[in-house]
Amino acid sequence: MLYFIQMNGSKKTISGVPGDIELPITAHLKELRSRLVVVLSIMFVSMLAAYPFSEHIIQVIWANFVPEGIQMSVYSPLEWIIARLKLSLVFGIAVSVPLFLYEMFSFAASGLYFNERRFFLKIVPSSFILFLLGGSLAYFLFLPVFFQYIIFYSNDVALAQISVQRTLSVVTTLIVGFGLVFQLPLLIIFALKMGLVKKETLKKQRFFMYAVLFGLAVFVSPDPTFVAQVFVSVLLIVLFEFSLVLAKVF
Repeated sequence: MLYFIQMNGSKKTISGVPGDIELPITAHLKELRSRLVVVLSIMFVSMLAAYPFSEHIIQVIWANFVPEGIQMSVYSPLEWIIARLKLSLVFGIAVSVPLFLYEMFSFAASGLYFNERRFFLKIVPSSFILFLLGGSLAYFLFLPVFFQYIIFYSNDVALAQISVQRTLSVVTTLIVGFGLVFQLPLLIIFALKMGLVKKETLKKQRFFMYAVLFGLAVFVSPDPTFVAQVFVSVLLIVLFEFSLVLAKVF
């Protein structure tokens, strides 16, 4: 496709995308910096707002996941404060992610064609919803069973004294991990749209894909009891089949 550039003062109007104006790279970087400053400011303010409530949230998480009778343990003078700061940071990131996506879309929107904008507006909300679904599944279903099983499994040979900071790390890692796992349908749809793979190929190689997903589950789920690997494998297979259905919508 040929692009005809019209000089308009110091600006260049590119006819390829209606309304797109070519600016110096420094102007784009300045705009990008301004948008990132807004996102980081909101994240910092959200983190500060969440810190006073972090102690109560930790207690709620502990009560939901850790069996009764097991007390919180800290193994360094600053562990409790660091745990609260980490939890507040997670909250700040969660609040700022939608704003980050909006700012990035606003930054790139003028250079996108109409069909590219429409695809972006479908993908981003879908990605956010799938991440929330994955995180919710981890929080309400997987984590309670995981903690109960793991602690019950080890009680016969060791007395459970669980670190607060490490417990929160496991909780946040699994929630974020499940949220990322739920992005699989969008990755497959993106690959189909880009022509990297054909839908018929995925259908014909279904059992091979199952094996690949099982290997991925073993790699990303460090659980010596093998319960997490089986759970994640089934989840990935369901998401794979769901992505083939969802591809018709996109």
